[in-house]
Amino acid sequence: MFSSKSILSTVVLAASAFAAVVPSCSTVKALMKLPAGQTGLAAQTGAPSFALLGVGVQNYTCTDAGTYASAGAVAALFDISCLSGKPAFDTIQKTAYTIWKNIPDGPLSSRCQNGITTPLGVVASGSHFFTKTPAGTNAPVWDMRAIGPKNVKGKAGAYVVGAKVAGIPSPDGAKNVDFLELKAVEGALATAIYRTDTQGGPAPASCTPGSAPISVKYTSKYFLYGSTVA
Repeated sequence: MFSSKSILSTVVLAASAFAAVVPSCSTVKALMKLPAGQTGLAAQTGAPSFALLGVGVQNYTCTDAGTYASAGAVAALFDISCLSGKPAFDTIQKTAYTIWKNIPDGPLSSRCQNGITTPLGVVASGSHFFTKTPAGTNAPVWDMRAIGPKNVKGKAGAYVVGAKVAGIPSPDGAKNVDFLELKAVEGALATAIYRTDTQGGPAPASCTPGSAPISVKYTSKYFLYGSTVA
């Protein structure tokens, strides 16, 4: 299974060369599109603070009941704001997933960074991972403190810890992980976070109790709203 420690270290090292040139394009046209007619996720008005592409893995452990349980996720985040208003913005998660599936398994390395950034014209802008809360549960984090736009990078509050508010199935079916709405519980990078346009990521339907954890590749868009550090 991909570990957050190893993947974060390689993300930071591989992306450090790009950190000084992370674009800061307007997000006015980087609009989130939720499935027509859905009521599970609250719609947002106005532009997001950040429009990001997530490329990584969903982690799972096998339970005694023979089913997989979520063990969080780890991903590299790429700024896609400069693609907003262009056809590529709508399909970048699919294009990235095709590339990501063909990269050999292992930690997100410079091969992954170069494989994603070169053809898609995006640069590493942060990391997504899970952390333990004081209550002992796992919580998702989006972090731009080490890698991010020049007006965000290095700021103490340039991260957000989220808590799930709601989820809906992907309109493309169970082959993709759910769309999610989350609220911020810590950090200043956002007050609301959305995972949309998911590709891949779900675990198999069953497993043999005692089998090793698994990691399943996925991509998605992440829209962050209400930042007070940008």
